[in-house]
Amino acid sequence: MLKEKNYAWMLIALLWLFSFFGSIGRFVQSYYQNDISEYLSVGRAFLGLTWSVNILISALCAPIGGLLVDKYGYKKIMLLTGLIGNIAILTVLYANTPVGYFIGFGVLSGLGGMNASSIYVLVADWFKNHRAKALMIASSASSLGLAVLTPIFVYYEEWLSWTKLYWILFVIGWGSIVFILFFVRTNRVEQGAEAEHHQDKTVPKELKLLENAKRWIPNFIQYCKNPTLVVVMIALFTCGFNMGTVERHFIAIQQVAHVHETVFASSLSLLGLLEIAGGLFFSFLIDRINRLLALSILYFTRIIAFGFLMMHFELSPILFSLLFGASYLGAIPGGILVATEAMKTSHKSMGLQTGVLILVHHLGGVFSGYLGGVNYDLFNNYDLLIAVDIGLTAFSAAAYYTIYKANRMKHSHGVSRELS
Repeated sequence: MLKEKNYAWMLIALLWLFSFFGSIGRFVQSYYQNDISEYLSVGRAFLGLTWSVNILISALCAPIGGLLVDKYGYKKIMLLTGLIGNIAILTVLYANTPVGYFIGFGVLSGLGGMNASSIYVLVADWFKNHRAKALMIASSASSLGLAVLTPIFVYYEEWLSWTKLYWILFVIGWGSIVFILFFVRTNRVEQGAEAEHHQDKTVPKELKLLENAKRWIPNFIQYCKNPTLVVVMIALFTCGFNMGTVERHFIAIQQVAHVHETVFASSLSLLGLLEIAGGLFFSFLIDRINRLLALSILYFTRIIAFGFLMMHFELSPILFSLLFGASYLGAIPGGILVATEAMKTSHKSMGLQTGVLILVHHLGGVFSGYLGGVNYDLFNNYDLLIAVDIGLTAFSAAAYYTIYKANRMKHSHGVSRELS
């Protein structure tokens, strides 16, 4: 901890706090589907479509936001997406129509995907020795928020409603905007900042932005010939598919299996708690052992988790939450760190790269959100969806391990040649 600046940890701590309470939105979308459906006089299919549009727009905005982060800095993009997020909440609350809900939650909230790269660039900017831990801590806020706030909100269910929770989310959003405006700053030496400022004066911003994109895209195509990057992209798509299954269909899977209410509530809280513990555990692994091997272990853990979910016995949701929750937070930051190292990317140009990788991840969620609904319409269950999760996860685990073994063999051969 002492190897990093105190200001860096302060930034992460306060951003974590706002993300913790920001998990209210995740709770609302999972718990109040029936209430929202009745309020808007629409079916679950419409809510599912809106959710998928949200994820798709968020995915498409990730590389765009990354490019903007590279050009204008993460602070400005965080402020922009914070303002858009609050406008989205007001649109949902005041429109009172399916169209308003679709525009507010589906479209405007989806634009928040532009902020996806910001935390990664901020951590790369401020942290040198504990990047994986910082990313895990930042990512854990939503999970712990779900675990801690869910029983509180359920207890006060008679007083609360999804609209009241959205108003609370609106106030929290303005608090985060004020914090970003006055406290978030970059970790740059003055000389470098002045040089960059001078360069910005000589080159029009729009032209420089396009030139950066044009230079990066051919390089990215070249990078795709790197087997490590290809494996990372497949694994991130798989992770998105897994998360889409859990975020959108986990409640429905338990409802179809007629899981007892106590088990159902316990599994949700347990999922959030294990996301924290597992995130810290895998962050330790990713920082301490070979990252490819750590990620292979992570995906293997998910294979067992989805296997339990497929069995549909009484404790399946609990066992699934234990194992999947433990592996929930490590895949994205771990994969991005592996890709960054493989591509030898500086933090000053990693925004667009990270955005593209997050786009791949989110596309997995779009597919699982849609395919889960098709699976249920055809067979009145989610077994095919879970089977696809198991297949993709097994492939990703094997691919990471294969690259790990190949790199290890290259290293051992290189050492042998040097000794000879």
